[in-house]
Amino acid sequence: MMTTQLPSLSEKSAMSTTMHTIQRIPPPRTVLRRTGGDIAYLFLSWPIALAAFGIACMFFGLISSVVLAPVAVPAVLVVATYAAQAERWLLRRFQGVTDAEGAYLRINPHDGIVAKAWTVVRDPQRWLDVIWSAVGWVVSTITWVIMITVWLTGLAQILWPVYGWFLPHHGTENGFSFLLPFDSLNYGLLSLVNVLVGVVLLALAPWITRGMAHLQGVASRAILSSRSRQQVIEQLRVSRDAGRSAEADQLSKLERDIHDGPQQRLVRLKVDLARIERQLGPDSPAAESIRAAIHSTQETLDELRALSRGIAPPTLTELGLVAAVRQAATRPTAPVSLTTNVPEVAGALPPHVEQAAYYVVSEALTNVAKHSGAGRAYIELTLDERDLVVAVTDDGVGGAALGKGTGLAGLAERVRSVDGAFTVDSPAGGPTTLFALIPHGRR
Repeated sequence: MMTTQLPSLSEKSAMSTTMHTIQRIPPPRTVLRRTGGDIAYLFLSWPIALAAFGIACMFFGLISSVVLAPVAVPAVLVVATYAAQAERWLLRRFQGVTDAEGAYLRINPHDGIVAKAWTVVRDPQRWLDVIWSAVGWVVSTITWVIMITVWLTGLAQILWPVYGWFLPHHGTENGFSFLLPFDSLNYGLLSLVNVLVGVVLLALAPWITRGMAHLQGVASRAILSSRSRQQVIEQLRVSRDAGRSAEADQLSKLERDIHDGPQQRLVRLKVDLARIERQLGPDSPAAESIRAAIHSTQETLDELRALSRGIAPPTLTELGLVAAVRQAATRPTAPVSLTTNVPEVAGALPPHVEQAAYYVVSEALTNVAKHSGAGRAYIELTLDERDLVVAVTDDGVGGAALGKGTGLAGLAERVRSVDGAFTVDSPAGGPTTLFALIPHGRR
């Protein structure tokens, strides 16, 4: 009977690591294609940068003329724009860059020449293109020279045995004879050394070229695409804030719907059941069932009120964060002190900030009542230029942690959803302090 020995766990791990390493090594065809793209990018980018720099310098020389300046300035900007667009095309074509875009002011085709020229002059992106015409030429010259030097030197070293024989003394004369104890070198040995040096240079050339292309690409994108990226970031920020505001409005609407709908109907049901109980009298066979129904209705009403408070209490929307926190501080059996510099008005902070801060305080006070055994709790709401700092401290037994199922993990997630930070300081024996740092985004 034939048996097959399976590889051990360590062997499997080694095999997996080896396969992963092999997969990370790019195939030769990919290296050749990438190197060709890098060479094409650097080779074509330098003459474009040189031409843009030269033309810009020529027009800048005309700016000193009062008569020619109104023509020279827009001309410089237009030339820089065309050169920048060519650089962006090279980045997309040969470097695979997808975000090489400019954010230009739109020129109205129906405007006159003066209005169009003014739009060009006041366009920040075009002035960034002018800066790139100077900076890009310097960077492009450095990267171009290094690339050409490495490739040509490596090729020349490999071909040295072909042309070295035609050099004076067949290239074997020692130019450092004043330092070295011999006057000439063996032609065959010298050929071998030159070929080896050439092989090393050509082996390193693709990686050096890759580094030069990456350096120039980073410099170009930093100038040519910075305004576009800023606009994208600003659009994302506006979209995020709009989403948060919409969420806050929906939560407030949900709370109002709960308060005005099911909650009021449960109150009415409880009142009706109490009236029926009085009408039936205490000796009625159905009285006990009615009392049980009243008790169940009250429990459901309490749960619904707790849920409503956790979403967004009416006080938060109508009177503001401080009033809502004061109201929440009356629920625990332990006395609670509040210290704050937040304005006591509605809308002092963005809705999503107030809701997150209230949620932290509400859940923290719930934990104080359920788990800490505290005799007193302290709430601090501190507003500075950038953040709202919420701190809830109690003198209970301590030992609270994010992973112990006390609701703290949910608090941390809620705070992170508004780009905040949440920490817990709760040594054994107390005290316990919950910190929430919430950016408010006010200017």
